[in-house]
Amino acid sequence: MRLSKTPQGRITLIFVTVVVSVIIAFAIYLVGFVSDPSAADLEERLERQALLVRDLTARLFDDSPDQARIQSASVLAAEFSEMRVTVFAAEGTVLADVGKSPDAPVASASTPEVVSALNSGKSVSARAKTTGGHEHAFVAVPIIFNGETVGVARASRTTSEIDSQNVSLVIGIIFSSAIVLILAVGLAYFLAQSASRSMESAADGARRFANGDLDYRMDTSSYPAAEELAEAFNQMASTITDQIRNLTTESNQLSVILDTMADGVIVVKSHGQVELMNLSAEWMLESPNREADRIELAEVVRDHEILQLVSEARATRQTRQAELELVHRRRFLNVIATPLSDGSDEGVLLTLQDVTSLWQVETTRREFVSNVSHELRSPLAAIRAMTETLQDGALNDTDTAQDFLTRILNDTQRMTTMVNELLELSRLESGQAPLHLAPVSLESVVAEIESRFDVSPDHERLKLETNVPGGIPLVMGEADKLNQVLANLVENAVKVTGDGGLISISANATDRWVEVKVSDNGIGIAREHLPHVFERFYKVDRSRRDGGTGLGLAIAKHLVQAHGGDIKVESVEREGSTFSFTLPRAS
Repeated sequence: MRLSKTPQGRITLIFVTVVVSVIIAFAIYLVGFVSDPSAADLEERLERQALLVRDLTARLFDDSPDQARIQSASVLAAEFSEMRVTVFAAEGTVLADVGKSPDAPVASASTPEVVSALNSGKSVSARAKTTGGHEHAFVAVPIIFNGETVGVARASRTTSEIDSQNVSLVIGIIFSSAIVLILAVGLAYFLAQSASRSMESAADGARRFANGDLDYRMDTSSYPAAEELAEAFNQMASTITDQIRNLTTESNQLSVILDTMADGVIVVKSHGQVELMNLSAEWMLESPNREADRIELAEVVRDHEILQLVSEARATRQTRQAELELVHRRRFLNVIATPLSDGSDEGVLLTLQDVTSLWQVETTRREFVSNVSHELRSPLAAIRAMTETLQDGALNDTDTAQDFLTRILNDTQRMTTMVNELLELSRLESGQAPLHLAPVSLESVVAEIESRFDVSPDHERLKLETNVPGGIPLVMGEADKLNQVLANLVENAVKVTGDGGLISISANATDRWVEVKVSDNGIGIAREHLPHVFERFYKVDRSRRDGGTGLGLAIAKHLVQAHGGDIKVESVEREGSTFSFTLPRAS
């Protein structure tokens, strides 16, 4: 009896035909998939390696190439790959030539790909055979620093290893396909001996389960011939369902934990590929898409110090730690590299802690102590010197003694003023000086400043103009504090305005705010000083001995912000400056 005449035979024949066709088609596809993209994939990997070397070495060409550091950076880049890395200077000098490559050609800047990269400024690929008969693939990219081509980074690798790997893989695919084909034919014949309905039911159940219906179970009572198969299927389905759900839950929990961590976490495999990276690490490093496949660590971490830390941890199997600065982001990181081992893959756990805020606090503290020490040291030294002079006999000289006592009193008053201003600034910054806001008339505040200006003998050389329209809306504020802000700005203008100069106060209103401006036609402020004028102790001209403490503008800034407004400055050297601040309207 012919096989195709029976239902079991027909099922067997159909199954064998389908399996054979699928296996042959899949084998052909795999052979083509392995063979075709190899060259393009090799060139892409070579270009990525060359670009990495370019990024690691570009800033080392400042003034003159630092060959030692270029060599070190090239070694780090080549360590994570099977490629050879060569760095050329623009004049043809070989600065680095490291990595793995059998029978590699002698490094020369005269090779076509290097010359073409230098001349065109673009990435160039090429292939060449060595005297030993090995074919090499090359990719050269120009190294550009400050807009000039300063060298070329070239990555190369022999293609013979890849070709042999492809041949071996094709043979393996064919052999495996043959084995699978034989096993499939035998299984088809065995299954065909069962009842057609039972097999169809099992196949339907498998399809439904594979399509996501994890709750489907076979009815064992309906198909006695396949009862054992049905029970096995149901047991497998229950086990797989439980495992999938547990793994999904654990994966989601781990993902949430990692992505909510403030510290960056990167898991690196032994061959240098990134296996896991959380959101914090991606943000700190400005890395490419962390979900992409086959991302090399050197593509994510473009800092040779971090790469070296990982290399040391892997080599010594000991934890390594360092505090590093990411220059491109002005960010400080505490980096910890911890070796991992699961018996087969000795990777590294990279932990990144952002310590920028701590560094800024420490820097601010040091600057504050330095500034206070500087501001107190000068008057204290003067007081001591004058006191010693008085003790040595100057006290008997009435005129000298009187002059020294006056200067001692002035320096003492200056230090007292500075201490009081520091205390006030500290209260403002800590929020310990709450304001009692109420509607305030700007006209009265400006009028008081104007009257004080007119009676001061130090202001006789200057002219003060006010332009506050009548009926300007009231503002929400504390009159004494607003008076202090305006007085600080006017006194600052007085210090920088020469004889016969003009200082003006003006105000205008919008729907929500009232803006006040204090302008002068004094010496102005250089552009580089403008971002710092509201910092404590900052003085544009430290050579001036005008008695200022460098705290007035800082206090003014915090007082305005405490009122809910904002303060800014505009200035042109030798033309004057304009300080302006806004206050919320009372109605």
